[in-house]
Amino acid sequence: MEKYRPETFFDCHVPLFSGIFKNAEHVWDIIPLIPAYVSEHIQPGLHGFIEDGAWVDEENVQLDPGSRVERGAIVRGPSIIGRNTVIRSGAYIRGHVMIGSGCVIGNSTEIRQIILMDGSALPHKNDVFTSVIGSNVNLGGMVCTANYRLDGKEITIRIDIDNEPKRLHTGLTHFGSIIGDGTSIGGQCMLQPGTIIGKRCKIYPMSLISGYIPADSVHGKRTAHKYEG
Repeated sequence: MEKYRPETFFDCHVPLFSGIFKNAEHVWDIIPLIPAYVSEHIQPGLHGFIEDGAWVDEENVQLDPGSRVERGAIVRGPSIIGRNTVIRSGAYIRGHVMIGSGCVIGNSTEIRQIILMDGSALPHKNDVFTSVIGSNVNLGGMVCTANYRLDGKEITIRIDIDNEPKRLHTGLTHFGSIIGDGTSIGGQCMLQPGTIIGKRCKIYPMSLISGYIPADSVHGKRTAHKYEG
């Protein structure tokens, strides 16, 4: 099970995030730890720039220098926003969120109970919940992470072992996705509950993604469209 440890997916030495990775046997063990970890590490204070018309919970948000919250955005706490990050107009941060440095949270993007590491972007109409996203990850427009099964049952991880399908138990009923460092996901993809994607993957647009995708994979369906003038 070594390939499901956090260090397989992330640089676990980034100071802001390193503590949450220490005692996780599997990468999905991080998910239920996020609320307590954010509450433990937050140092409330608004040291970035907040445009008129934005709403930020000043008693329960840490906004680091160089970051900007544009008008029309809502930031609820507890939330930590690192340096030089932009929260664009229309974004909705619902709390229990830890965002690194140099990130983008875009228009009409909604997030809750996530870790988003340095240099990553959720730039256009993304809904991301109960997930961990590595460094230098980019989600295309309208990429979403589903985090709850329709039947409410435990979320399991679908994998193939010796060409036979197996399921790994997570013990979680709310679990979105794990997305490794350097991965890019094309627009309008839906990530099913419990999706785990390794480092440096490329996911084609408009794909339905589930299960485990190993590092350095190219995944999804590439569809050619013919346009007539």
